[in-house]
Amino acid sequence: MKKNNKIILISIILILSVTAAIFVGCVKPAEHPENTTLDFDGLGSTPTEAAIAKSVAFDKSKIKLSDEMTEDKEVLDSIEYMLRTSNQNLIDCDFFAAAAYGTGEASINNGTIVGGMDTREVRVFDNGEYYFDSYGLIVKGYTVNEDGSHGSVPDNILGMLGSFLNYTKRTYSPDGQTFYTAKNGDSNQQSIVNFPSQNAITYKKPKSEKQSFDEYMKATNSRTSYKGFTTDNYDNDKPITAGLIRYDKENGVYYLECDINCSNNTLELSVADMASNGAIKHFEYAKKHLTIEFWECGLIRSYINENVWKANMILGLSGSSDNYYEQKFTYDKSKLDNLLISQDLKNALVK
Repeated sequence: MKKNNKIILISIILILSVTAAIFVGCVKPAEHPENTTLDFDGLGSTPTEAAIAKSVAFDKSKIKLSDEMTEDKEVLDSIEYMLRTSNQNLIDCDFFAAAAYGTGEASINNGTIVGGMDTREVRVFDNGEYYFDSYGLIVKGYTVNEDGSHGSVPDNILGMLGSFLNYTKRTYSPDGQTFYTAKNGDSNQQSIVNFPSQNAITYKKPKSEKQSFDEYMKATNSRTSYKGFTTDNYDNDKPITAGLIRYDKENGVYYLECDINCSNNTLELSVADMASNGAIKHFEYAKKHLTIEFWECGLIRSYINENVWKANMILGLSGSSDNYYEQKFTYDKSKLDNLLISQDLKNALVK
């Protein structure tokens, strides 16, 4: 392998090893090459009567609406109230299923080297049973020349990148107390295309790691429960810096956008997760923007997380990434097809 190719390989591995820890992407969904959609299995559909009955509905007297992004404290307090309430409702509900995807690019040393990754995720909680499936694949890599043109990264290097950074992880818990996790399944570009099929990833000889509740919580950097949609810390001064809330009365849906404070410890668990990467000397978020839909019953409908991070790494390297992650929820088990996890997959994980 030529010396310059080795330098490219090391550099891309460093930045993408950071990127692989999160769902990445600056490419919006409509631009995604696989035309990814989350319109299946009742995702985003009205919650069942049973789910509504168990959830805590939003108190409209605690919500101040705003059509535009604002720093009005009443609006920000309303957003925090909605985030806390809906996150707890998800933790308390008896059943939910969710699917998500991310896509985009990360750059190193002012964009001289760029790499991309696609990611997919499925989560299902069913009266104590929990299933989680997540995988990511390197989809492109290129160099940026002084004139702005793109240079190619040799296929053999991209193949090595894939062997380092492509990941799969499948977790199953029969009771919400003991967790079995398998990693390193077989995946390729077809896995992304086949999403959300439960057979998109195969584990020829699954070797499950058994963890207790506390061990799994620590491993996943969960704050209060592995079931929540957020681990952000809102127990500090001004966790939200700006936001808006709109209400669609006809459909009973609240639409929310907000900027999360990146300067205090609101994102402490996310930062700790990223900083655990051995290649990182310093990590910080430059932006985190949430776009969320909530049902008026207090349950979450959809969640979009866009964030920008910057990192200083070993060998004097620096990197950044602009990330996009979208997730949709359903509370109706009768609508499930692809997300209804087979007993064979559960049996394969419990050893």
